[in-house]
Amino acid sequence: MALIYPVLSDAPEPDEEALPDFAELAADLSDQWLVEVAVGDDGDEGCFGPLTARAAWDLAVGVDQRRPDWNVSILPLYLPGTPDELAAAFDDDDDDADATPA
Repeated sequence: MALIYPVLSDAPEPDEEALPDFAELAADLSDQWLVEVAVGDDGDEGCFGPLTARAAWDLAVGVDQRRPDWNVSILPLYLPGTPDELAAAFDDDDDDADATPA
């Protein structure tokens, strides 16, 4: 089905036939990562982690190569915080993206 992972918004689009590349992973999002595997439409799924970015990548790519019909996702695990801290983290990113150069 698919290998799903976060990429930086300003990263160039890879070729459609290109193999996944670890350099595309937005590894600066988190120190710990989770690999989620969905086997089929009947709800069989599992989560594996926490893992380092590299370990999560290697696990997800390996599973995807062996079972390309499964959905495999790499997800960042964020440190728990207050709702205000979480909102502020994304507000900062939005403010940076919306800023116009001087």
